[in-house]
Amino acid sequence: MIALFASLLSACVTSVNDWSRPGASVADIQHDKAECQYQAKAATASYHSSPAADDTTHGMGSAVGDGIVIAEKQIDLTNDCMRVKGYSGQ
Repeated sequence: MIALFASLLSACVTSVNDWSRPGASVADIQHDKAECQYQAKAATASYHSSPAADDTTHGMGSAVGDGIVIAEKQIDLTNDCMRVKGYSGQ
């Protein structure tokens, strides 16, 4: 149930699968995308939500929520990075 909920929410942010840039080879695109994904993961590595002081249920639900937020942010950062590198995506 939690996995289904997480996958439905993460579908709200979409990763671009078809990047293109004039003069860029397939290898160039793969390299640049991998670099952008690495940077996005590094930028979100320390993210976690802060529980309220009286929160006794902070745990599994917050971990799932944090995972969704992190995944969405990584997709956004990767897409932004690729656009900065001159790519357009569909």
